[in-house]
Amino acid sequence: MKKCIALLLLALSIASCTDKKQTKDYIIFSGTIDNVPSKKFMLSGTNLSATTIELDENGSFSDTLRTGEGRYIFFDSRNRFDLYFTNGGEYHLTADLKNFKKTAKLTGTDVDASNYLFTKVDNIKKVRGNYSVFNSLSESDFKIREAELKEKYVSYLDSFQNLPEAFKKSERKELEYYHYLTIAKYPSMHRYYTKQADFKVSEEFFNEIESLDYLNEAAYKAGGSYDDLVALHFSRKAEELAEEEGLDKSFAKLKVFGAIPKETIKNSLLFSAANRDLGNTDKIEAYYNTFLSVSTSQKNNERITEKYENLMKLAKGQPSPVFTDYVNHAGGTSSLSDFKGKYVYIDVWATWCAPCIKEIPSLKKVEKQYHNKNIEFLSISIDVEKAHESWKKMVTKKELGGVQLLADAAWKSNFIKEYQIKGIPRFILIGPDGNIVDANAPRPSDPKLIEVFNALDI
Repeated sequence: MKKCIALLLLALSIASCTDKKQTKDYIIFSGTIDNVPSKKFMLSGTNLSATTIELDENGSFSDTLRTGEGRYIFFDSRNRFDLYFTNGGEYHLTADLKNFKKTAKLTGTDVDASNYLFTKVDNIKKVRGNYSVFNSLSESDFKIREAELKEKYVSYLDSFQNLPEAFKKSERKELEYYHYLTIAKYPSMHRYYTKQADFKVSEEFFNEIESLDYLNEAAYKAGGSYDDLVALHFSRKAEELAEEEGLDKSFAKLKVFGAIPKETIKNSLLFSAANRDLGNTDKIEAYYNTFLSVSTSQKNNERITEKYENLMKLAKGQPSPVFTDYVNHAGGTSSLSDFKGKYVYIDVWATWCAPCIKEIPSLKKVEKQYHNKNIEFLSISIDVEKAHESWKKMVTKKELGGVQLLADAAWKSNFIKEYQIKGIPRFILIGPDGNIVDANAPRPSDPKLIEVFNALDI
């Protein structure tokens, strides 16, 4: 009898130990967010598409996730908290949106990984210092400094003692890719910050990253710095091809990206390029057909076809989209119809846009040259409403000419959306009949603009 009881106790003990070792197949995520203007946040993750998290009247929420261990992002339009959850973990987030960065706090199971992610960017900025100064260093000094920074970033990761092994391994790889990405971006960043347009690095500068595997689909699907690194690598190859063969850069990208043997990487880069370049080429039909000849993603093809068809509505000779009652810096409001009977050259810009401001001297020069001609020069700012005063002051301070207007809803203005404007500055030329002459006209600094004007006998 005693032997039976002993065996029963042993069995119960083993079962108890087994239960303790079993990992729950779900994650509990809860929290309270104070001073929330909207009762909705979003949560996305490694195995989770963006999903809405509803907050109650007190700003509280609780959700059970069955998406497994990995990285997650909890965010709204202005705030984000990068998280790392493990199976069986229970996590609670508190924050006050009046000062999210300083008040956000996560408690629960193994929070070191999340706390590292939440402070990672601030640590990089602190250790690296001023970004423009860093990228303005000479090539040799940059290489020395970047090697030092790489070690410091890894040391910061290692300072968190309770990191899950899977996270620590993936983050060390991410820091390695971030290091390579920093090197890949240096030439363009150096040109930008030093204003040395002809700056080139030495032949051996890219040696460290030239032999990397840029066809790792698993790493690409995981996201992070590797994606940007791959995009930069193949974009650089496209630039080299364009220079060697005298090709248009946008077509060179299609040729290089289309030859990538990995479907996921190829189609991702092709779509990104086409989504951006299709609206910026004056050979839209040839570009579209070339894209279709190399893209093997039906979904991407359908999306680009839709964009192509919409862009064809902006082809030469088509009626221009219109705007009505835009605020005029000189007083009152103006509509596109007010200028019918004249050519209209439109500059879409914003006070915060450096390339836009760079075009101002050239625009002033062209305006002066064509003063009293059959053309009106309109500048439409897409600054947000709260920047109204900044817009007014800049127009006055820089003595901007032509007709200065403010769009009614910034990027969301119908005129901006109908012209499918994704980047500024953007220049548009409309004929006296209200029809489109060029939906993507040359910039004022481009000599081709005067050639266009001369051809139209303006």
